[in-house]
Amino acid sequence: MKKYQSNLMITLFFIAIFTIALLNSLFTSFNPYDETWNFQSIFKMYQGGTLYVDNNVIDTPIFFVLGNLLFHIFGANLLIFRIYGAFLFFSKYLFMFFILKKLGSSKLHAMLYLSLWLTIDSNNFACGANYNQLALIMCLLGILWYITHYPKKFYHFGQGILIFLTFFTKQNIGVYYAFGIVLFELLDGGLNRDFFANQLRKLASFLPCLLISFVIMYLHGNFFGFINLCFGSLLEFGSSNRVFNKDTLSYLISMIFISIFGTYLIVQSKIPETIKRNIKLLLCLAICLSFIMLPIVNPYHTIMSLTFYYLTFVYIIDHLIVQEIFHTKVQKYTFLLICFFILLAIFSKTIFLYFKEYKPSKYFDKTHPFYNAPISEENLTRINDITNYIIQKKKSGTNVIILSYEAAIYMVPLRINNGAFDMLLAGNLGYHGISNTIDKIANAQNTEFFIFTNEDDCFYQEPAQIREYILNHFEKNGEFLNYSIYINK
Repeated sequence: MKKYQSNLMITLFFIAIFTIALLNSLFTSFNPYDETWNFQSIFKMYQGGTLYVDNNVIDTPIFFVLGNLLFHIFGANLLIFRIYGAFLFFSKYLFMFFILKKLGSSKLHAMLYLSLWLTIDSNNFACGANYNQLALIMCLLGILWYITHYPKKFYHFGQGILIFLTFFTKQNIGVYYAFGIVLFELLDGGLNRDFFANQLRKLASFLPCLLISFVIMYLHGNFFGFINLCFGSLLEFGSSNRVFNKDTLSYLISMIFISIFGTYLIVQSKIPETIKRNIKLLLCLAICLSFIMLPIVNPYHTIMSLTFYYLTFVYIIDHLIVQEIFHTKVQKYTFLLICFFILLAIFSKTIFLYFKEYKPSKYFDKTHPFYNAPISEENLTRINDITNYIIQKKKSGTNVIILSYEAAIYMVPLRINNGAFDMLLAGNLGYHGISNTIDKIANAQNTEFFIFTNEDDCFYQEPAQIREYILNHFEKNGEFLNYSIYINK
């Protein structure tokens, strides 16, 4: 009976997490940022486009391939995309729960720690489906694989596959994760013959997976586009998108504190070796994966980096304090009540979001790619006005290209693919991407280019050089809403 009640409690807990993640996503107002850019990339694939050829994705492909598969099975609209995002968040919490359980935490303690983490992480639900969340899931799977299989015969072979899956979901996270695993094995076992043999075993599974993927992309004609966008864009992306948000300062201080505290415990002789080894594993991964936040140090990226520090911290607290002190039924019921009230508070916030943003809004209809997304009447009218303008111009033989971070909200409904122009962001254009894009603009015929009339409306990732080139070399041909129209002289 107790086991049944325990399993029921866990089931209800994860149903609550999935529900909160899904409703937060569904009730979030439509916007032209990351969610729409990622949706657009997958929608282009669904429409028959080729990844890295017909869109300028700069991340490795697993997230987009899975999204395209879901679109073909369930339908291609933003509702399905948001369900995809909720499932990713749900999976992340599920694997965090399994890790804490396998590391020795009770089910109730694991639920409490995840509830507390939810108070920080729930703000990211509105960002929708994202390759970063899928890559974090791959990292968590890698930790789980270590806990359940190390040092069994096929551990390193399996870890090599998981490094590949992480790398092919988000290349930089895959590299950081691999460094974290290798650093841990180096510190734990030393630089010896076994260490090198184990790395070769990982390569024995990683390299065939990588080569097979390269061959598949070569046969599909997108291998060179993949290399150009995923690796040729790195320097331009890093140099053009350096951001530091002061709101992340408390997170950064927490990371430093946990690093120092964890290192202190590792060198203490009184701490059991098993606990020290687990701290060492989690801390090595946390330190290496903290580079996820670069170069855009904002709350979203920083919270992703903080995930592994949080796992390290709650593991330490649970094994050295909580398990030693809290044993009584009253204390256990107190923990359960804390979980309940945290979930209730976050759910109440979700209901507030419904009344604030979702209920008063207009919605895209069932035939629209952005189906069910709430949007203000003003923005819906603006989208309809601009798409109607583009349709009329197309009938007269004139193309319209919108050189703005907003381009996707107009081109997706029209099923028009303007390639990299639909996501014109610095660092998303491949090697020498800005200069190559300017060359394409200079040679464009029968084309109107839209740029924001007010420069303050531009997004910080939009290349200023392209706007400057349009202003200096093209002729202004009128204005439409908040855009100025330019044509080749």
